[in-house]
Formats: sequence, C-alpha cells, structure tokens
Amino acid sequence: IVRDKHSHRDVALNFQFQNRIQKQFSPLHAKRVLPEWQEKTARQLPKYVSRPLVAHFKGIKCSNVADFCLDMYRRMGLLESVRVERSSTPDFRARAVAVSDYFVDQRYEGEVVRARYRDGKLLLHKGGDRFLEIPAGDFGPEQISPTRDTRFRWMQSVIRCTHYIAGASEQHYINEADAPRVKFINRDKISDSGKAYDEL
Repeated sequence: IVRDKHSHRDVALNFQFQNRIQKQFSPLHAKRVLPEWQEKTARQLPKYVSRPLVAHFKGIKCSNVADFCLDMYRRMGLLESVRVERSSTPDFRARAVAVSDYFVDQRYEGEVVRARYRDGKLLLHKGGDRFLEIPAGDFGPEQISPTRDTRFRWMQSVIRCTHYIAGASEQHYINEADAPRVKFINRDKISDSGKAYDEL
C-alpha cells in the first residue's frame, strides 16, 4: 500500500501474473515478473514515492517475484549486514530435516505450483474446503517445503539461529520445545501490516 503525495489517498499496488494458475498456486520464486507490469508501475510510482525509490524500481532486472523483491530490499538498504537464506533453493531443502507435513513444488499445466501432500495425494487449495488433486509423480527433498506447523523446525535445522522474532500468529503455534536453546522474542504489534513501510 502506498500513499498519494497530493490526495493522501492509500492505493494498493501489486504484481500482475501471466495466468490464473501462476497467480493462485505458484510460489514466489516461480511467479514471473511481467516487463509490461514493471513499466506500467514505474510510470505510476512518482505520485507515491521519492525519485530514488522509483529509480531503484526501474533498475531491477529480475525474472521472478522473489528475486525482484530481494533486489528492491537490497537497493533500499534494508538488507545491510543481513545474511539471506533462500528456503526455495535445492541446496537449502536438501540440508533440511525431513518433516511429515509438507508442500511439494510440482509442475502442473506448464507452471510450478505448490501443492499440499496428504495421504499420497498432491492437492491445490482452491479456498474453503475445496481442493484440486493434481498428478503426483516422483519428487524429492529439493521440492519440499514445510507447512505452518513444521516450518520452524525445518528452517532451524539449516539456519540454527540463536534468537527468533515471532509474529503475532506464530506465537500461537510455534513449538518452542523444538529449539530449547533459542530465545524467542515476540514481535511488536503491527496494526496494519500493509502500511508498515508507508511514508507518512
């Protein structure tokens, strides 16, 4: 969410995607950045943000959403002295412990989608209690990512952090017993996360 410099009206800007499957079911590293979207958005940005930020945005040359966002954060100086671990990389996933509850990145109708593995089936969540089963095929650790309840243990097996800042919802489901040596810190409350980086 950005704010118009003159009207002070809040406007939501987001990525556009090539198709419905990619928009609904693909993980960020598999969502492709459309050049026409970047050009169109760059023309709008001067109404909302400073010229340096517009220049950063225009200068990004990344093919997927995950890389695009990381490049923007780096240009903004938000990742200085921060080591970034990409949990979507095959190397990270191969080093992580096995978990019993997980998603699988699998090809479906020309796209990479993230499907829930359950009872030997791969399922795409369509909302509510509706799921679409897709062909399973063979898959390995390099395609697996954890669910909400197994995420911390899975990631900690690679990162081995000493401190962890838990978001509001995480505080209710993270099992701190999975990492008895980690100091858990509750994140400050954010009343509206969409405006957390607004220029007021």
